[in-house]
Amino acid sequence: MKPSVNISPLQIKKIHIAKSQLGLSDQEYRDILSGFNNNQQVPCKTCKELNFNQAEALLNIFIRLGFKQTQNGKIKKYEEFAGRSGKFASPAQMRMIEGLWMTNSREKTEESMNRFIKRISGKDKIEFITGADAHKIINAIERL
Repeated sequence: MKPSVNISPLQIKKIHIAKSQLGLSDQEYRDILSGFNNNQQVPCKTCKELNFNQAEALLNIFIRLGFKQTQNGKIKKYEEFAGRSGKFASPAQMRMIEGLWMTNSREKTEESMNRFIKRISGKDKIEFITGADAHKIINAIERL
């Protein structure tokens, strides 16, 4: 691609998702952007000043910093808990519990789900359950 090709709307979305996922402050984000020059050869202040190739380079930087992207640019729910100790429930288990809850319960809210989880496992929120708790909770929801 030629350097003059503008940044795409999808790249802008991915950059904003990466900034959020990585927990970058505005200052940290602007510091990284300032490493790229816009068309007037002035450091970039926003990602919209980047060209296509610069945006790809920025996304590669974010990937090295730990950004995880999915095919459609969205992050699956609970994926931020993927790197935790193996004793905790996996993101897939947490999504399964939530899906079963929303399908099988009468009160389909996160608050009611967490009350149910507390009753079964003793943990206040789904984020705190272990893998063993997840199995108990899944079995209990299926019996509703």
